[in-house]
Amino acid sequence: MKRYFQTALVLAAGLLFGACSDSFLQQYPSNNITEGNFYQNDNDFNQAVRGCYARLKTQIAFHVNYIGYRSDENQLTAMAVSNQASYDIDHFIEKANNSILSDVWDAWYSGIYRCNDVLVHMDGVSIENASQYRGECLFLRSWFYFNLYRNFGVVPITRTVVSPEEAQSIPRCTDSEMYSLLVDDLTEAASLLPDARGSEVARVTKAAARALLGKVHLTFGKKAEAKSVLELVLNDKNYGLETTPARVFDVTNKMNKEIIFAVYYNKSTDSGHGYWYSVSTNVLADINNPTMQFKSIFSTTDARYDLVGSYVEITKNKLYALRKWYDTYDATYTTQVGNDFPHLRYADAVLMYAEAIADTDLAGALTYLNQTRTRAGLAALTTTDITTQQQFVEELANERGREFALEGQRWYDLVRLGLAVDYFRSLGYTLDDHSLIFPIPQSQIEIVNDNSILWQNPGY
Repeated sequence: MKRYFQTALVLAAGLLFGACSDSFLQQYPSNNITEGNFYQNDNDFNQAVRGCYARLKTQIAFHVNYIGYRSDENQLTAMAVSNQASYDIDHFIEKANNSILSDVWDAWYSGIYRCNDVLVHMDGVSIENASQYRGECLFLRSWFYFNLYRNFGVVPITRTVVSPEEAQSIPRCTDSEMYSLLVDDLTEAASLLPDARGSEVARVTKAAARALLGKVHLTFGKKAEAKSVLELVLNDKNYGLETTPARVFDVTNKMNKEIIFAVYYNKSTDSGHGYWYSVSTNVLADINNPTMQFKSIFSTTDARYDLVGSYVEITKNKLYALRKWYDTYDATYTTQVGNDFPHLRYADAVLMYAEAIADTDLAGALTYLNQTRTRAGLAALTTTDITTQQQFVEELANERGREFALEGQRWYDLVRLGLAVDYFRSLGYTLDDHSLIFPIPQSQIEIVNDNSILWQNPGY
């Protein structure tokens, strides 16, 4: 198996497809409403698409916290029964029975199941917003498959709803099959989605499909293809960089022009969340996450350092909220805050474009890298500062780390850029290339019970 070359409207859907723990190989009846009498009009399909978006919310802890343990952003210095799954991921000793990995596998396949269910029922149906709904489902299905691939390698894929028996006979795909699925779906999604946001501001647009497609191309080592599609994102007048890093995360500026795809929260409708990265002290020496090792890539003059290196006191319950994820409690739902979680930003497209052109145009790549760097108050870099491709890759990894701190990107960036193994070895961890992806959940291996269809990843 080849190693890596390495928005969303979240509302309570009226119709939920599958149980909360449904997985690819363990599917359940949709609900008490039969599908035959549900998919009748545009509103029905709209509710079903909202159910696809809603699946994003069930995975947020993985992106906010757990993948940060895999990187240098978060750490667990001591293991207890309650945190063993996180500790094992943090220390590269996870096993196939890791509960976090099993849960996220189930959640992503549940999202795929919902998308496939909508797409199947759209065939031959004439509804007002058919193109948008199809584009949204293709995008979301791609997002779920892409995350499965980044975390587990090649996995079983299906473009339609299958029975549990059929699912058990679908083998893991090849890298080329996964790449083709993602490229085909995201290309079609981009052709169907609207250019600009509508009144429901967290629904995806063309830019989301194109930005994700650019990341797919880079993950599969297709830099020329990434360059072409990312140029479309950079030239999209509906999006751009905010004037300061802090404005991107200001809760009075939600879903701003830099946000391309995010999980949306509304604390005033009881669909908010608790504080992310809150602590009981503001003494930095006593705070483990984000780690001192990770914060060492920042200069204290970097405007982004203040977002991850300082805290705001919440006097109500004597805790401190990390400035990047700070919000006030809602007046009615008094334990809820409403920060959105960005998965794709315009800044990501800028830095991915720099990555895509660096092999052939180092000076041009630095021009794009400097866009986020100078916005943060740092001096621009030139080819006098960065003279080799390897230096650029290392600086790009650090710049991406600073720009997307605690946004669930750091580990994937280090893997894609080919730096993960050597970097973590330098920190004293024991790992090799097999650690670049996680083990297939043992529960899934046992259900199939056929190594020619669903085999375990090497090293596990």
